[in-house]
Amino acid sequence: MRKIAKKALLLTALSVVFLTATAAAADMGTGVVDADSLRVRVEPSTDASTITYLTDGTQVQVLAVLDGWYQVSYGDYTGYVSADYLVFTPADDSAAQEAEAVTETVSAVSDSAGTDNGSAVIDGNCSYVNLRSGPSTDHEILTTIGEGSQLDLLSVDEEWCLVTYDGQEGYVNAEYVYSDGLSVLVTEGVVIGDCVNVRSGPSTDYSIAGKVYAGERVTLTALADGWYAITDEDSGVSGYIRGDYIREYVPGEASSIGEAVVEEALKYLGVPYAYGGASPSGFDCSGFTLYIYSLFGYSLPHSATSQWNSSGEYVDRADLQPGDLVMFCDPSRSNGKACSHVGIYIGNDEFVHAASGSSGQYIRISSLSEDYYDGYYKGAKRIG
Repeated sequence: MRKIAKKALLLTALSVVFLTATAAAADMGTGVVDADSLRVRVEPSTDASTITYLTDGTQVQVLAVLDGWYQVSYGDYTGYVSADYLVFTPADDSAAQEAEAVTETVSAVSDSAGTDNGSAVIDGNCSYVNLRSGPSTDHEILTTIGEGSQLDLLSVDEEWCLVTYDGQEGYVNAEYVYSDGLSVLVTEGVVIGDCVNVRSGPSTDYSIAGKVYAGERVTLTALADGWYAITDEDSGVSGYIRGDYIREYVPGEASSIGEAVVEEALKYLGVPYAYGGASPSGFDCSGFTLYIYSLFGYSLPHSATSQWNSSGEYVDRADLQPGDLVMFCDPSRSNGKACSHVGIYIGNDEFVHAASGSSGQYIRISSLSEDYYDGYYKGAKRIG
């Protein structure tokens, strides 16, 4: 069983502590850029995406000192820069100790809050639900719970929630239970914007805590006033994303989206190849994948390499599903970039793509087993 925490309370507590921690950490010191152009990245790695650039002499606040990296704040941006190109001036010892104390408080709150029971509400277009003695409709009805009623959520096990209501413990259908604005069955979301800002609060007035990219799956913790509270487990970024850049993810849904993507893509067989094209009058390879996924609400960059670097989740070749992006890298055509070509996997070891080779410059189907594509296969990304 999955233990459900008081997400709203935890989120509020962590938000307050996080803001306090940021303020304290900002006093850890300042830095001055010592390079013509310094990248601010979403993670402390040269493989991470760039948030913005800083010019020589720019002063920033240093939030954390890492191994070879500084976490910095500049205007609305928060990210990581290489320690090789920043001259760091530490703050006084008392400020550093205060920052360490706040960091410990954050950890303590995080560790303890996850063990609490959660609060929930009955919703989902029903007038009432039955509280049963066990997790099935075969069990005895203990009482009924009206729409809008508050209850204590103890755990979720597949289709049933163990709850306490009016002093009685029992089970209710999970379909009608919501916590912090979200169905308890929805724990993840898929990013549908190309490059989406994660903000430190639920408004564009708040600073940028990081970025997430089309197709990435993030953990959803709350929904209020059109903003999702999220955590990106891969980058460690937590914050808020506007609701129109997130699609709630339901397990088992990805394959149906993939099939729909393939069905749509095959409608364009025979459309001519056009360099830079991203419309039914003509496509290049990434313009084709961009266009098809845009019909399903996703915003992908117009570049095979950018789609490889910042869209979706990596997928092993053995686990390919219809709708996955398949990427290739022919060094003679990639100009040193990670990828030279992209298409959409359709199953049976085949993919549909905007081909530009001598065998035909149009949307067509090819096999991953062909010598060229097998030899230059780079990898795959899952968007849905």
